[in-house]
Amino acid sequence: MKLLSSDNQLPQLTQHQWYILAVPAAVLFAMAIAQIISFTKFRDWLEELRIGWPAFVAVLIILFELIGAASLTKLRISRVIRFAGLSMALIVTGFWFVENLQIASSGGAGQLPSSGFFGDFLTQSPGWWTILEVTILLFWVTYAAELLRSRPKS
Repeated sequence: MKLLSSDNQLPQLTQHQWYILAVPAAVLFAMAIAQIISFTKFRDWLEELRIGWPAFVAVLIILFELIGAASLTKLRISRVIRFAGLSMALIVTGFWFVENLQIASSGGAGQLPSSGFFGDFLTQSPGWWTILEVTILLFWVTYAAELLRSRPKS
């Protein structure tokens, strides 16, 4: 337990860098909240993609988004938990990137009314635009992970 509770100092970042981290955190929080509010439709969207156990996968995606977003904030958490949260943020944004690429490349871009990012809200048909959006988010989360890489405040 000491591994998880020790060394919970804030990473040494400037205020400007924390603002940079706030953007992907806000996006991940908004995605998770919208998916929670429209959980049934989000689960059904995953089922349309033929993802096994869509309800379980939906819960995992939401949890990864929430924990990943929390790890991008100024919460005082241990480096181990922050690293796990950043890993979850990278995994979930990677999932969205791969899923949108798969939808667009398989010809399903015009068939689905939503990319699923925000559940039933902000319905954008998957295509090059959603791929660009999630690519920016993926790179931003990757940049955030690099900023937060073991820089404790003195």
